[in-house]
Amino acid sequence: MPGELTKLVRKRVEEICAGFTPQVEALGFERTRKMFWVRLHEQTADVLHIHRGGISYGAPLNASVGFRLHLAIRVLNASFPAIALNGPTTDGAPREGRYHLRFNAESLHSFDRCVHDLARYVREIGEPWFSRFRDPLVLLQDGASPLQDDDKAGLRAALEGRDVAENLATSKKELGLKQ
Repeated sequence: MPGELTKLVRKRVEEICAGFTPQVEALGFERTRKMFWVRLHEQTADVLHIHRGGISYGAPLNASVGFRLHLAIRVLNASFPAIALNGPTTDGAPREGRYHLRFNAESLHSFDRCVHDLARYVREIGEPWFSRFRDPLVLLQDGASPLQDDDKAGLRAALEGRDVAENLATSKKELGLKQ
């Protein structure tokens, strides 16, 4: 049975996500899974994924909770059976941005700033990145494209009207979209 601190941290993480959701909904993102937000386009989806630090280490050691935000572009016709987190991450955020992505689950110190800075990262770093690769042809031709060769092949096929139903179903499942 989870300890009291574990329960509190889980509750506060959900509260962070609940506070983040309306801020990114204003940008067209929908919360589709516990820690995923998706914005659909014709052949691709923009993806936001929040990762709680230390989550794989079991029960929290203290009330300090930190996050990493990953951005990704998913080709809906991709065959890869998982979401490749192929975009910028807060780990590489510029120091001058001063994104504060940590708070105290007990005292709530820095809670509001954490929610605000998660959304600010999406606006300041994410939106320009997503805009740069909005055009499928740019995703195929730009040397800085985040797509792997298999994803590019899936995108080319989709642009030619050759979607694979199994790939679309996999993408919808992985993105948490209704079938």
